[in-house]
Amino acid sequence: MLWVVIPILLIILPLIIISIWWSAWILPAIIFDIFLISLSVRIVKPQTVKTVELFWKYNRILRSWLNFIIPIFETTKEQVLYRINFSVDVDWVTSDNVTAYIWLNVIYYVEDDKDDTEEGSIYKSVYKINDQRTMIKSTIDQELRAMIVTFNHKEVFGKREEIGMDIEVKLREKLSSFGYKLDSIQVRDVKLDASVMTAMNKVVESEKLKEAAMNQWEAEKIMQVKRAEAEKESKILLWQGMAGQRMEIARWFKESVDMIKMTDNTLNAAKVLEFLLDSSRIETLGNIWDNQNTKLIYLNEDMEWRNSRARESKLIAGSDIM
Repeated sequence: MLWVVIPILLIILPLIIISIWWSAWILPAIIFDIFLISLSVRIVKPQTVKTVELFWKYNRILRSWLNFIIPIFETTKEQVLYRINFSVDVDWVTSDNVTAYIWLNVIYYVEDDKDDTEEGSIYKSVYKINDQRTMIKSTIDQELRAMIVTFNHKEVFGKREEIGMDIEVKLREKLSSFGYKLDSIQVRDVKLDASVMTAMNKVVESEKLKEAAMNQWEAEKIMQVKRAEAEKESKILLWQGMAGQRMEIARWFKESVDMIKMTDNTLNAAKVLEFLLDSSRIETLGNIWDNQNTKLIYLNEDMEWRNSRARESKLIAGSDIM
């Protein structure tokens, strides 16, 4: 409790002595005491500690609250305990001579282990290193460059997690020797040289175009197959319909011939069939006559004798044939 008693004595004793023997100096004594109080009081904020040095030699640690030091003889150094965010950028060449750029984010802090000796984390963080950021950056540079040179430019993108884990192990060990603790490391971004990135994007674009062309070709192939199958089925249905139609026509002719022969046994099948065909032709010509926009064309049929009669504007009746 010496650092509490001594500041109080330095403040009170001069005031008592002056007030007894030199009462006229009481006001200057009060002013002097206020000055001593300002020098001896140390207010430590939360998440902060102060190390105290007596004649420039480490003495003790002040923690969050109202504290006193021996004015003039003791000095302090501050150390924060909250987490610190630090960005590190590293660039190096890969095994195939491509420059890789890696951005990392390091979060670290000093943990108060309540050890006020020189083995404690607070003492180490204040007196064993004066620029922890330079140490962190150099450690990351060294480890990352040793890793990057073992990868080719395509592997770098897939090694984000591996890079972060390896750097974390090395940096955690290094920081602990200086009283710091590593909270986490995040690999924020990985990029290659701009010309290489452009070339890679073109390769990806060409692959996507090739894939799209293949998909389109497959789609067209499927459509052609489907159209061929549909055409095949439609033709099958068409020929089935035509076959059914012919069968119905044949059945109708047979029934008609049988019915006509029942009326006259002297008629043979050939004459009856010729009569039915002529009747069908006459009916067709009548339908053509009713529709003025219809044209009649005979193909591959010897119709000379009928044409001669047609020129005479005389229709053939069934009775004439029989």
